[in-house]
Parts: sequence; C-alpha cells; structure tokens
Amino acid sequence: MRDLTIMIRRLIIFALLASAAFAQPKPAPAPPGIDAASPPGQARINAALNSDPVLRAILEEISRARRITTLGETIYYIEVSVDDAESFSVGATLGAAFAPTRARFRPLRAQVRVGSPKLDNTNSIFSDYFSGSRFGADSLPLDNDPIALRHTIWLSLDRAYKTAAEAIGRKSAALRGVTVSDPLPDYWTSPPRALIEEPRRAKIDEDVWTARVRALSSVFLDYPDITNSSVDFESSQGAFYHANTTGAVVRTPDRVAYLRVRASRQAPDGMVIYDGAVVQSLDPSAMPAEAELRKTVDGVARNVMALSAAPVGQAYSGPVLFAGAAAPQVISEIVGAHLGVMRRPVSEPGRAIPTPISEFDGRIGARVLPEWMDLVDDPTLASHAKRPLLGHYDVDQEGIFPQPLTLVENGILKTLLTSRQPIRGVTGPNGRARLPGVFGVKFARSSNLFLRSRKSEPEAQLKSRLINLIRQQNRPFGIIVRKMDFPSSGSADDLRRLSARAGRSGGGGRPVSSPVLLYRVYPDGREELLRGLRFRGFTTRAFRDILAAGDQEHQFDFLDNAAPLALMGVGNYIVGCSTIAPSLLFQELELEPDTDDLPKPPVVPPPPLAAAPAPPQAAGR
Repeated sequence: MRDLTIMIRRLIIFALLASAAFAQPKPAPAPPGIDAASPPGQARINAALNSDPVLRAILEEISRARRITTLGETIYYIEVSVDDAESFSVGATLGAAFAPTRARFRPLRAQVRVGSPKLDNTNSIFSDYFSGSRFGADSLPLDNDPIALRHTIWLSLDRAYKTAAEAIGRKSAALRGVTVSDPLPDYWTSPPRALIEEPRRAKIDEDVWTARVRALSSVFLDYPDITNSSVDFESSQGAFYHANTTGAVVRTPDRVAYLRVRASRQAPDGMVIYDGAVVQSLDPSAMPAEAELRKTVDGVARNVMALSAAPVGQAYSGPVLFAGAAAPQVISEIVGAHLGVMRRPVSEPGRAIPTPISEFDGRIGARVLPEWMDLVDDPTLASHAKRPLLGHYDVDQEGIFPQPLTLVENGILKTLLTSRQPIRGVTGPNGRARLPGVFGVKFARSSNLFLRSRKSEPEAQLKSRLINLIRQQNRPFGIIVRKMDFPSSGSADDLRRLSARAGRSGGGGRPVSSPVLLYRVYPDGREELLRGLRFRGFTTRAFRDILAAGDQEHQFDFLDNAAPLALMGVGNYIVGCSTIAPSLLFQELELEPDTDDLPKPPVVPPPPLAAAPAPPQAAGR
C-alpha cells in the first residue's frame, strides 16, 4: 500500500510538472471541472488511481514514455485515450429479427508529438503513416490485469513515437525550399484540468428491445410495394478515458442509444425512392415508448409511398422556404459542417491529397448571415425548452473543457470551432475536438448549435410571403422543403453518384443531401409533392441572403460521424449534435433534376407479404 501511495504521488507530481512546462502565459478562463493543480483535483485523481486500473495504467505509461529518446526526437506532448464500452444491437425486417449482437471493447488511441509546438509531426500526409511492423495493439484487454494493460499501452506509445519521428523527418524534408509567410504553429496548449466521474450504465432489457424491433419492422408488412426496409436498435454504454502531458486527466460516462429506420422502393419509372429516420438519446433508458416509435416507422413508410407516386420535378431557380425541421437540417449540414476548419496538410511534391476545405476558412470578420442573426454553440446545456439536447458534453477528446461560443454575431463570423491545431484568426483551442481525425489532428464538430433571429414572422406568414414573392416575380410556383435526407439514409453508392453529379453540374461546393419532402406551392396556396430534385450550388454564401425567419424554434437531433452527409451506419465513432433554428425563407436557390440512368425494376415480382395458404396434401394411392 505504501508503494502504491508513493507511485500515485509521483504521477500527480508528473502531471503538475508537465502542465507547468507546457503552460502558456495567457491561460484560458477556468471552465467547469476541477483544476488538476488544486488540492481537490489531486484528491480526486488520487482516489481514481486507487480504484481504476485502466486510468492508473494510462498515467504510468505516459510518465515512462516521456523518457523515450532512442531515435533522437524530443517529445513535448503525449496523450492516451481509451473508450471502455459495451454495446447491444439488434435488427429486423418485415417482422423477423436478425441475431442480436453483443460486444465489449476498449479502443486505444495514443498520440506522441515530437519537435516543438512551432513545428511538429502533425499536419502532414504522413502523420498517421508508420512504415514498420504494426505489432502494437489498437485496443486494451478487457481484463483489468495491470501488467497486460501497461504492456499494451507501452506498445501503442512506442509505435506512436516511431510514427511521429518518421513523420517529422518527411515533413521537414517537404518544407525545405518552401517559403511560408507568417506560418502557423502546430500546437495549442491548455490549462491542466481534471474530470473524474463514475460511469453510469442503464439497464437494457435485450429481450424487450428484440421484440420491439421485430414489432416495429412488421409495420412495413402493410406496405407491400416497399422493396427494402429495416429497423435497427443499438445501445452503447461505457466510459471515456483521457490523459495527456498538459496535466489533463479525464474519466467520464459515454452513453448513446438510437433506433434507425430505413425504407426504399422503385417508382414506376424506375427511380429509387428512399427515406429514413433516427431516434436517439444520450440515456438509453429514456428512449421513447413503442407507440411513438411506431409513428416514426409509419411516417417513413408513408413518405416512401407518397414519393413514388409524386411527379418528377423540373429545374427551378427562385425563392425556397425551409419549414419546420428542414431549417435546422440545412444549418447542421451546410453551415455546421464548415465551422470546424482543418488546415491543408503538408505534402511532398507530386503527392498532394485533396482535402475538403472549409468555406469559412479565412473569412473571420466577414458577413455570413443577415445582420439580424446570431449563431451560438453551447455544449454546456443539457436541455432546452424541456427537451434534452444531444450535443451536451463536459470535455472533448483532447481533455479541453468547452464553454459557450458565439460564432456569428450580427451576421459577422467571429470565430470557429477548434481543436489543438492552431487556426488563423482564432486565439486558442475551444474544446470542440469531438471525433478522431486524420493527419494527427482531431475533427472539430458543433454541439448544441443555436441560430437566433432578432427579426421573426409568424410561421404561417412565411408561406404567404413566399406566395407574394412568386406573384411579384411572375413565377408559376415556389418551393417549400419540409425534410432533407440528412443524415442520409442512402447507400455509399448513392453518395458517390451524388458527388459525381455535383462535380458535373459545376455548382460548386460540397455535395448537399437531396430534399425528401419538397413541395411545389402555387399562387393559390395549393401544395404538390415532387421527387427527383436536388440543390445546385447550395453553399454557405446563400445564407447571407436569408429573407425571413419564423417565430418558432425547431430542434433537430442527429449523430455526426464526420462522413459526407453524415451517412447513416458509416464510421466507428459518432457524436450527438443538436441544432435549434426557426423556419427560413431564402431569396433564391437552384434545383435541378436527377439525370442519372434509372435502374430496371426486378425481373421477378416480390413474394407476397401475406402468409401463403398451406400446399394441398398429395392424394394417397
């Protein structure tokens, strides 16, 4: 016991010395949590080290790894993250369940930075590339054996150091002979903070959810023309661990549960129609009741059937109203996706890799919204208007505690979402590193994004204003969008086709999800559902010309995975996000029809969904 106490004191001293060595003279304001350098912080870490072998193994191996100098590169930053999670998932189609899946896993992510904050091994196309043998494990053993835990972390850090040493050499060589005016550094530090919470797990009745998913999938039996349908439930619960050489020590609960519904069919002309929906919660025990989930499933089925019977739309350029949930959807997809800026990585001559560049990069101080609008990201809020917010979190994946952040004020872009990677125009990290990234840096993502308007109109008047606009412009109709395909319920092939079409059309910008519920609005107020249209050249610049906003807030919750269109079911990591926005009327947007060749319908008709009569008995001889 005495040896353990001495070791714990040494680990705490190590954390404090490391934080002092790398501290900046102008620290950020103290966020919620515990100051790791304070007596309460030391006591909390001390208690956790006594009871948690995973956290103890992480800190012990970080301390040892700081002494690595074999390859001659100086280490100035180390971090280790672990997700200790267990999951349950089950899927069903047409009332028949697939085998449930249960898993327990501990993904391990280690990073070593060599060089200096001014120039290190990150932000290079080789930052994540290791040419040696990958003998290090990517996950911790499930047993809490201290020797096995430390051995695995040791191998992971050893590989991370060798990767860093190789990457900084290639990066330095690529930069020789290249003159960069006012180069940015590669690293931002942060004050030492600690957050030690007990993991919370809700009881998941696997038999109940299996029966529920089976029953929900049977809703599609009432829609025999739908060719593909599925209902999936997944729950993941555990703890997130993080420690680094700034002195940050983190152990927090990490929970999410979601029900995903997807359906598709071919219209009579061969066009594939699909729709989907996701119901999610950060508390698996707080998922909606089966009756409410059934309404969601039935809504997806009805949308697919209605769309298959709708006429194909024609090219359009004019005013567009995003009503209800469609407004926060486009804010999430188009504005939100560009708020996290990632710098272009250093590459060798002839080996440049195309990387998506944010449309807000270099535009701090420019007008990006009407002057009567603000945009705020606030991960500290757990609920809003008596509804839980999916984007609430206490600490990001780099051990930084976030605070509310005004991104746009009076229409002017004030700042961006950042990780530890310095971004021009921003003074430091703001705790938005939410997903593992590429080139040695994390992806910065929004949390709870609020679009606030100081000029609003009653929701019903927005449609009247749209009709007045088309009358003034002598147009035969206008457009209302009530639902976008975001996150996309399509396939990876659908995403590739959408990207290819966006490139051919020359509209510019990233591909934007297709509208699911899009209506043609006539001057008499009549609405007609259309299909087969997509936006052309819909970028962040269009948001400067918003004409009007409604007087009601609409909340949209979704799971972000850093994939284009947040494609459902893609990626190993997801984070919850919420966007709250009023309905929005745009002055002019362009829509164009889908011109892809339509696939042929199935050669053989589908089997009947109703139970077939028993075959007649063979007559006896």
